Amino acid sequence: MPQALMKKMKTLLGCIIIVLVFIILPTFAQEEPEPKRKYREITIAGPLVETKPPFAFGPTVKTLRNVTEQIDRIGKDDEITGVLLKIQGLGVGWAKLQEIRDKIIQLRDNGKQVISYLQSGGNAEYLLACATDRIVLMPAGTIGLTGLRAEVMFYKGLFEKLDIEADMLAIGKYKSAVEPYTRDSMSDAQREAIDAILDDLYEQQVQMIADGRSEIDVEMAVSLIDQGPFTAEEAYDAKLVDALQYYDELVKSIEADGPEPIEVISDSAKKPRQAPNLTGFAGFMRLFSMLTSPKQSPTRRGKPQIALIYATGPIMTNVPNDLFTTGQAITPRKLTKALREARENNAIRAVVMRVESPGGSALASDLIWREVMLTQREKPVVVSMSDVAGSGGYYIAMAAGTIVAEPGTITGSIGVLGGKLNLKGLYNKVGLTKEIITRGKNANLYSDYGNFTPAERERVGKMMETTYWDFVRKAAKGRHKTEAEIHEIAQGRIWTGKQAKEIGLVDELGGLDVAIALAKKRIGLSAGDDVDIIELPKPKTFFEILIEDMDIDARVQITQSLSIPVSLARSLPNLYWIQLLAQEPVAVVLPFNVTIR
Repeated sequence: MPQALMKKMKTLLGCIIIVLVFIILPTFAQEEPEPKRKYREITIAGPLVETKPPFAFGPTVKTLRNVTEQIDRIGKDDEITGVLLKIQGLGVGWAKLQEIRDKIIQLRDNGKQVISYLQSGGNAEYLLACATDRIVLMPAGTIGLTGLRAEVMFYKGLFEKLDIEADMLAIGKYKSAVEPYTRDSMSDAQREAIDAILDDLYEQQVQMIADGRSEIDVEMAVSLIDQGPFTAEEAYDAKLVDALQYYDELVKSIEADGPEPIEVISDSAKKPRQAPNLTGFAGFMRLFSMLTSPKQSPTRRGKPQIALIYATGPIMTNVPNDLFTTGQAITPRKLTKALREARENNAIRAVVMRVESPGGSALASDLIWREVMLTQREKPVVVSMSDVAGSGGYYIAMAAGTIVAEPGTITGSIGVLGGKLNLKGLYNKVGLTKEIITRGKNANLYSDYGNFTPAERERVGKMMETTYWDFVRKAAKGRHKTEAEIHEIAQGRIWTGKQAKEIGLVDELGGLDVAIALAKKRIGLSAGDDVDIIELPKPKTFFEILIEDMDIDARVQITQSLSIPVSLARSLPNLYWIQLLAQEPVAVVLPFNVTIR
């Protein structure tokens, strides 16, 4: 090789080496990134529903499972040091509250620090905060810690002014759902039942505070509840909160607690979703795909499958799907389809049915009970009760092999009611009259233009007795008790989940995770084994729901006979079942609702 060429090659090689040195050397010289403690910010606010409506326009609605799964993911993330939990205006019942509390406690057990931040808080917000390591309150905030209150609105006086008569019947000493329309004060039985519920929930409230606050015992918690509500300074002095800080001050104080700086990963830091471009032909095709392709979670080949079926809302024979609202209802049509699919799909090995319902139609409840019973014969069925699963809500659950409820769940109420509103006086008052021509002795049974005749009352009473004892008999079979034992704890009485477990109406205490773990156990798996959770019924497309709505609307318009608008029936407590009684003689409905204020 010529010497000149050798020289040029050596020069070129030297240049390459110099360039590489300048490129590579800085990478060795770079310092390791400064370690940071990562805190995940979670906001829990407003109502938490069990399932989202297929198409809801307006503010985003979170489900309970959205929140619990988010907490689970954080628990498994080794990079996360802790959680900043913002709690604002909770709209949940006792069971949902306890389910989230259990998740927070589990998160702490996994080594994550959890700090709650309250701008202000009432009973629900404070009880949730008590599950965290520290409670921080805004300096101008308040802690509305008070006792529990039960209210029953009585309509008898209003009905008298309007010339409306409530002709109601109930089977069961404690089946007091009819009392607001026939009395102006509580019966002794209703007062007894409410007192028992409040006593148990109050004990749970006190225990949650004492368990969460190391410096407050049960006696102090009782005393503090009697002193509430509290200003920020009073709450701090009483050891109800650990610090009074604005949120930015809280973040700075956490940073000062450790050697490394912190990084707060907030919900607001997530990349906002871009609205799809729906203009032009391509946009039209994109919209068409959105409306005709339901979202489904992918399944994994070889993984055991457990069906998760939601039964949420009042139980009715047929109702519209409420396309543009969050309203929901349980119908035999919907639940039967889901249960049959779970039963007939060999890949699905167990069923978990999540129930949140105050009851409703006795006929619809029995149809659903039958499908649950048939499914239980072939595959394990575990029921997970949410805030409320009483009367018809208990009816559809009692055929399951296992029933799980939170301590604060409202359940039981094994009893029935019937009756109607006589609107003749109101019609006459406003100048309306009716002439009725009948064929048959009891043809006026469902007329709103008169009370029951003795013969009609006898027939309705007989049907109610039959339904009640059928309810009792099926509960006895499902709970492995005698009819006499069930009758003793039935008679329309409601119980907390804690009380229901003590008397045998419930098997285990816990939330949806406990129910899923029990379902795994029933099919020979351990609680930690991975499974696919398949939600049924499968999501429908927009057009499928629209067509179904039209079909149901047509049939509902033909069958409705009582002149109470559906919107009014849904807006007043327990009034929807009066609308129901215009179509069938017997209902299985809770006597009252229990909410946390």
